[in-house]
Amino acid sequence: MPNSPDDLEALTAERAAADLAYNDALTRLDRAIQRLPADFPQPPPVPDEHQVTPLNTLWKIDMPPATGVAGPFVGAIRRIVAPLFEQQQAFNAAIVDHVNRTVPVARETRAAIESTLTVMRDTISELIGFQGLLVEFLQQVTPYVDTRDRDVAGLLRGLSGAINGVADEVLKRSEATLARDRRHDMRVEALEATVAALREEIAGLQRRDRRDA
Repeated sequence: MPNSPDDLEALTAERAAADLAYNDALTRLDRAIQRLPADFPQPPPVPDEHQVTPLNTLWKIDMPPATGVAGPFVGAIRRIVAPLFEQQQAFNAAIVDHVNRTVPVARETRAAIESTLTVMRDTISELIGFQGLLVEFLQQVTPYVDTRDRDVAGLLRGLSGAINGVADEVLKRSEATLARDRRHDMRVEALEATVAALREEIAGLQRRDRRDA
């Protein structure tokens, strides 16, 4: 407990320094709250499927039939270029198959990226909200502590008043007891003086009676 003005001054300075440090830390925490970036990434565009349907219908090459007058000539040409047509058709089939397999993967990839970005945005937003609530909570600590201090100070003042009242009552009763004791002593002294006077008077009467006898 402080017992001198110097102690009170030191406690006041210590409290002021602690308040300043707390407020500075709270300010830094408030400035460190995250913000959702304005250029938050967006999901990629949907896959370009514009040519998927034409590719699935145009990949097969149909050779002209070897009929009519030019049939033997066409048939000879077909036999010569047939390996080339088959190779081209196999290539076309591979391209179409690859595109058909890639489109679902691209769709699922975009959906996964969009879902991930949504989760990230929501998580960051919740984190920002939590940080704001944390700063708001910490801002209430000092008023709460001050209120508790005032409550404790009020209780101490009440307790001190009650103790002083009891002490005053005890002092009054003690003084009354001492006064009664003094009055009693005075009565006893007066009674003893009266008894002594009576004894002297009785002794004097006894001496006169002996002389008269």
